[in-house]
Amino acid sequence: MATTNRRRLSTGPLWQCPKCGRWFVTRHLWHSCARISVDSHFRGKNPKLRRLFDRLVAALRRNGPLFVNANKTRITFQGRMRFGGVVVQKEALVGGLTLTRRVNDRRFFRVVSFGPYAHLHRFRLTHRKQLDRHLGRYLAEAYRVGQQEHFFK
Repeated sequence: MATTNRRRLSTGPLWQCPKCGRWFVTRHLWHSCARISVDSHFRGKNPKLRRLFDRLVAALRRNGPLFVNANKTRITFQGRMRFGGVVVQKEALVGGLTLTRRVNDRRFFRVVSFGPYAHLHRFRLTHRKQLDRHLGRYLAEAYRVGQQEHFFK
């Protein structure tokens, strides 16, 4: 029975909020319902951060379709569900990726566990060279979490 529920959750259609247009796995999931632009997060910031953000989004999109949602305090990345995001600071993008395992890697300055299969890995990007193949693997892994592929393991 649990497998059937998981399969329905991971393959069912997404629900779109009629007010803000965002997509969610479940109907009427609480959210801020605000319409904020991605560009607003970059006003008054170093222009290199926008280019770095665009490279990050391009790296994520290599894995498949992606929603990029601007909220009041952050920009989130979503497949079927949210799996990561960034906060635009003055000279850096500070982000997080949800993985199903804890990873010990110097690029992650903090890991917060929310259960046995949900671990938020915090990172800081200041330069495009940090978007290397190793980070690309973690982006792909987090993307799979966003697609809910971990429910089938």
